Amino acid sequence: MTNVYALLDIGDQKRLEQWGSYLLVRPDPTASGVPKSPQLWKDADAVYEGEKGRGQWRMKNVLPEQWTIDCGDLRLCVRLAPYKHTGVFPEQQKNWTWMRNQAKKQGRPLRILNLFAYTGGATMALAKDGHCITHVDASKPAMRMAKENAALNNLSATAVRWILDDVPTFVARERKRGKTYDAILLDPPAYGHSTTGKTWRMERDLAPLLEACASLLSDQPSFLVLNGYAEHDTPDSFRRLLTGILLSKTPHKNFTIDPRTLVLTAKTGEVLSTGIVARCGFSRTYDSIESS
Repeated sequence: MTNVYALLDIGDQKRLEQWGSYLLVRPDPTASGVPKSPQLWKDADAVYEGEKGRGQWRMKNVLPEQWTIDCGDLRLCVRLAPYKHTGVFPEQQKNWTWMRNQAKKQGRPLRILNLFAYTGGATMALAKDGHCITHVDASKPAMRMAKENAALNNLSATAVRWILDDVPTFVARERKRGKTYDAILLDPPAYGHSTTGKTWRMERDLAPLLEACASLLSDQPSFLVLNGYAEHDTPDSFRRLLTGILLSKTPHKNFTIDPRTLVLTAKTGEVLSTGIVARCGFSRTYDSIESS
């Protein structure tokens, strides 16, 4: 097998995925229908059984504690985490490509803020292009894995500013300091909590955080990207939320918002929804922002 990711089949609320040399089965409530290649599922090396947060990995074969896969020009660590995750979200490659193309239009290194940055796929992609990234996450294990990814991708010691902190708290401090960023990426969970016990609830906390982030945009912003996974969120709700905040809270009126559902397509042809995203590209003119 090649050293890449592939969604092989879906069905019965599960995914069958190739992660480099290994086949994994993970639960996914959006994977409806029945598997198209049932025989292939028998070759899985590991299966996550149970619900998220109350399940565990069942090993059918011996797997390494960690291995790597290639995502375009990036190399990323894969690890079987307790909550069914692997540390890599392949559907985000489309966002990474869009952001890299959008940033390239500026013709200069950008100051980019990556919030809820997790293991840092976006951080690696943007830092690889020479941009200065501030990577913020409250999880120590995720931060360790992100730094391992930075080493794998040969990033310089000064390419990324690592911040282990609660995201809203950090953003509030940056506002008081008068800091600005040319681009901001947010990938918040539907629900979560920091190491200090603070809870995050998308429906309660997202809008105030976006308003705070809007005030951190520089006078020549490139983009703002918002990902979402809550059941009640839709591409249109994200579009309306971002439009209202940007028009009321910033002087930047020349922007185009590209809201869409993120998907993965299985080798069988089935399409799996993996979340939503709203990509906002800023321009000095009213020309439309090209999206990938």
